[in-house]
Amino acid sequence: MRRITAFAGTAAVLTPLLLMNAGSASAAASSSLTVSTIGRDGRSVSSRPQAVNVKTHDLYYLTSGKAAKLPKGSYDVIVDVFNTRDGTDTLGAKRVTVSGGSKTTIDARQGHAVKAALSPAAPSGYDQLFTVDLCTTEGSGDVGAWAGTGTLFVIPSSLSTVELAYGSTWTPESGDGRSPVYVGAGVHKKGLPSGLSTTFHQSSLASLKVTARRGPETGRSNVEITRNSSDTCQASSARVDATATLPYGFTAHLTGGSWQVSETADDFVYGPTHQYSAGKSYGITLNRAVWGPSGGLPYTWGSGHRLYFGDIGMFTDPVLGTPGTATTTYKLTKAGKSLSTKSHQPVIKGAGWYTLTESATRHPLHKLAADASSSKATVSMHFYADPKATEQVRGYLTRFTPVALDSSDRARPGATTTVDLGMLRNRSADPEVRQLSDTAKKVRVWASFDGGRTWHAQTVKHPGGTWTTTVHDPKSGTVSLRSTVDDSHGDSTTTTVVNAYTVS
Repeated sequence: MRRITAFAGTAAVLTPLLLMNAGSASAAASSSLTVSTIGRDGRSVSSRPQAVNVKTHDLYYLTSGKAAKLPKGSYDVIVDVFNTRDGTDTLGAKRVTVSGGSKTTIDARQGHAVKAALSPAAPSGYDQLFTVDLCTTEGSGDVGAWAGTGTLFVIPSSLSTVELAYGSTWTPESGDGRSPVYVGAGVHKKGLPSGLSTTFHQSSLASLKVTARRGPETGRSNVEITRNSSDTCQASSARVDATATLPYGFTAHLTGGSWQVSETADDFVYGPTHQYSAGKSYGITLNRAVWGPSGGLPYTWGSGHRLYFGDIGMFTDPVLGTPGTATTTYKLTKAGKSLSTKSHQPVIKGAGWYTLTESATRHPLHKLAADASSSKATVSMHFYADPKATEQVRGYLTRFTPVALDSSDRARPGATTTVDLGMLRNRSADPEVRQLSDTAKKVRVWASFDGGRTWHAQTVKHPGGTWTTTVHDPKSGTVSLRSTVDDSHGDSTTTTVVNAYTVS
């Protein structure tokens, strides 16, 4: 059995009482509360209850069986009674008035079973796991657990200030990272249920097909799909974990709602939250070549006469949108004179034309495989900037998307590969930064078959407003890509990705 433990709850092991956001309330504590917990076998169990002051919303972490000094008042006490003797988890909540030496007991024998079924049932050879969170709605109290079938219980409560978020996951015992996974999730608000037995129908689940390629990421990969919700209690109540050697793919059947996909391999990258509707099918491809600049542009901030250029993620999964780790160097010049780049936000003087070059090398969690793609990238931008304004500079970074590569981001030897050229100029996340109008006027592309030592011009086409090029691939090796985009205002940006994809 695996446990869910909040970071602050871990800290409670070191001290019997931890007060969060209580100001000077601890100084006024003249009363105490002792919470005792009893397991389903009728014997005392050590636990870590939480107490939330109903009026002030202050959160306290307690140790069962020990008196904790608390200010007088009403408290919602929540706890997970985990009994190591029989492997059961029982969640409970109780409203307690603290005055003098107050005591209360939470007895797991009062708990009712939590059950869930899948219809039609999951294939043979699947394990079922429950994830539950008991939360207070007037404070930050949160306890929870992971538990197997027949080991999870909840003590009924009509307390309207607590809720129970729950999820049930059916995963293959083989853990091959390729078989389907089923996840049902729900919430019981304004109290705790008198027994929970629910059925999740496969026809009402959203289907998300996940394809994890081998290319920029290599080796073992863990794909995680987590539920997101404006209700923080529900946000951690259901999740999918799939681990296998790249490349691989699987389908996750999920309760409709907001979910986020992330991956841990050579790098940890995560994507935005997407809404998946019940009964609908979706697909997502991770590690698709090419990992290149994210599309963020430098911008000026008038009040400080600064140029901010740390927004460009040099190795970004085109689907998940967050950059992998990299070692990056910067060079900023004006009229041929080098300016300081000790900071990502140097002070610049005078409006005029600047040139910024960012050169990056992948620097992930561990050493990249020798054949990993997207290993180096460079962006060189020539742009006009006014340090008195708060606005993005003009320009377009290129997102290279080779079409029809295989699951290892490889092209066929001696064939041709069409590469879509995405023109990126993402708006700043800061609403005060103005985005100037711009138009891509001219696009030039080169390919290299020797790791970027020599470059060969490619023909660029612009059908239907989409920029593309076609590369004649070598018989083996790698293909690096470079693009220069000139806009209608005289700005120019060159994007280079070394070893963008392989040929074999």
